[in-house]
Amino acid sequence: MKNIFSKIIGLGAVGCTTLLLRSFYERKKFKVVHYNITADKISRSKKIVFLTDLHNNSFGKNNKKLLAAIDKISPDLILIGGDMITVKDKLGIENVLPLLKRLSNKYTCIYANGNHEQRLVENKFGLNYHMYRRILESMGIVYLSDSSIDVGDNICIHGLDLEKKYYLRRFKKPLDKGYIKERLHIDKSHYNILLAHSPLFIKDYAKCGVDLTLCGHFHGGTVRLPYGIGVMTPQFHFFCRLVVGMKRFGEMVEIIGAGLGTHSINIRLNDMSELIVINLKGRKRD
Repeated sequence: MKNIFSKIIGLGAVGCTTLLLRSFYERKKFKVVHYNITADKISRSKKIVFLTDLHNNSFGKNNKKLLAAIDKISPDLILIGGDMITVKDKLGIENVLPLLKRLSNKYTCIYANGNHEQRLVENKFGLNYHMYRRILESMGIVYLSDSSIDVGDNICIHGLDLEKKYYLRRFKKPLDKGYIKERLHIDKSHYNILLAHSPLFIKDYAKCGVDLTLCGHFHGGTVRLPYGIGVMTPQFHFFCRLVVGMKRFGEMVEIIGAGLGTHSINIRLNDMSELIVINLKGRKRD
């Protein structure tokens, strides 16, 4: 009996060690994920890199591996969906600013807020929200906070701020009526891309008339089950389907990135970090 018990304990220890090592690997590596989107409104093809939820992580010294992968892709545009920094018990930013500086020197970068950027309003760390925004804008980065920019070729990018109450744990609070309409003007003749950090409000995003929504926030579900089901999100939603991948609601496409980092729950299983590439193409020839 003791031998059987010892074997069970030993197998359990080996299993836990294997899972921990696998989780460490998935947090320190990333994969490049490609999505192809074709639409009549797109007048010229665009290659977009989408970054989200880095949380001050670094892939190699000074994010050398991440930069090399982006350079290899050679995007027309880099869209950033928030939570590049970590603002919790301490401020994690030292790996972010050098990365953004190098990217902005080469590419057009457009940045929208996640919940961690918005926490800088609390100003507990000697760097407030407006200071952070000014630093990024001084690099030439376009910072969208409930605002929009026309990037040409009939494409308009919008950045939506979601209030703190929409990031509360354990339950989903519906968006207030008219929430998006009050903050953004959506001209449906354009191809409209919405940067909205949380993927939960997919129905509201579709109703406002955008064509493509880019989200993150849920870190791929932490531990991912088959069919893209996430065991747990940072907001403690369990067995959620809106954690990663391409979703469709009506005529709108929502792409949810698994992100490039973690913070409080430092686990990834079957949930490798992602660098996302979106290939936008018109149905007509460029």
